Amino acid sequence: MKRAFVIRGGSIGRWLVVGLWLAGIVSPPARAAGAVLGVDGAMALPIVDAHFHVVQGFDAAALIETLDRNGVRMTGGAGGNNVAAMMALGRRFIRPAGQHPWLALHRSLDEAAFASIETPAVRQALATIEGELRDRGARVIGEIHVNALTTAAEPTSRFKVAADSAALKALFALAGKYGRPLNIHAQWDHPDTVRQVGELAASSPQARLMVAHCGSNAGAADMRRLFERHPNVVCDLSARGWPLQKNRHTVYDERELARDWQQLIEDHPDRFAVGVDLAADAAAYEASVRAIRSGLLANLSPATAEKLAYRNAEDWFGLR
Repeated sequence: MKRAFVIRGGSIGRWLVVGLWLAGIVSPPARAAGAVLGVDGAMALPIVDAHFHVVQGFDAAALIETLDRNGVRMTGGAGGNNVAAMMALGRRFIRPAGQHPWLALHRSLDEAAFASIETPAVRQALATIEGELRDRGARVIGEIHVNALTTAAEPTSRFKVAADSAALKALFALAGKYGRPLNIHAQWDHPDTVRQVGELAASSPQARLMVAHCGSNAGAADMRRLFERHPNVVCDLSARGWPLQKNRHTVYDERELARDWQQLIEDHPDRFAVGVDLAADAAAYEASVRAIRSGLLANLSPATAEKLAYRNAEDWFGLR
C-alpha cells in the first residue's frame, strides 16, 4: 500500500516527496495545512503526557528528573502499580480510576455477569470508581480494556468484551456525570467492536469517550469516520509512534508523520493528545518524548501542535 509521510528538511525534503510521487512510490502530497512548527519550536513546547502507566521499576526520583529534563509538566492518566512514584509526583500525576477494578471483575466473573449492572460485584466496582471521581480527585476513568486481544502488553489484558454492555454504559455515564473522560482500549480490526464503540459513544453524548492509542491498529480513515459520527470522541496517540510502534500501524517516527494522519489531526485539532504509554526507564521515556516532539509535533502547524502537546489534555482532564 502506498503511503505518504510529511518529511522535514527544506527543499531536499520537498523534492524527495515530489520525486517519489512522480515515480509512483507514494501517494500525491495532500494540500498543506499551513507552515509546520519545526523541531526547534516543538522542543520548546511543554508536554502533558496524557497516557502513561506509572509501573514498578521506575524510581520516583528518576521519573521526576526525567520529566523535568524533557519538559513534561504532568503524566499518568492510565493505570499503574508504582504507588511510591505516583505519590512523589503529587499534583503532576494525572490520577486515573477504574483499571484495576475492571480487570479484577473480568478475572472473577463470567461474560454475562461481567456485562450486567445487576451483578453485585459490578455495582460495587461502579461505586468504588465513583468514589475516586467524587472524593479522591481522579481525572479520568481508564484505561479500560474492551478489546486488546493482540494489542496489550500485559497478557492479563488480552481479552475482548462487548464495548456497549450495560456495565460499560454505566461507566461512561459516570464519566459524564463528573466531567471526566472514559479511556477505552479498543483495537480496530473487529467490526463488532467498532460498532459497539459507536453505540457506547452515543449512549452518553454529553460525556467524552477517549480511545486509547487512537484505536491501536486503526487507520486515519477509521478515526475520521468515528469523529464525524460522534463529536464526543477523542483519542490519544500513545503507542502509535517510535520506539513502541515500528510496524504498518506507525503514525510517526523520529522525523516523519504519516500524511493521512497529519491531515486528520489538522482537520480535528481538538480531538488528539500525546502519550508515552510504557517506559521501563529514563532512556525509554526520553526516546518516546523525543519522537513525539521531532516526529509528531514538529510536523504540525504551531496552533495544532500546542493543542496536542498540552492544551487538549488540560481541557479533557480539567487541569487548568
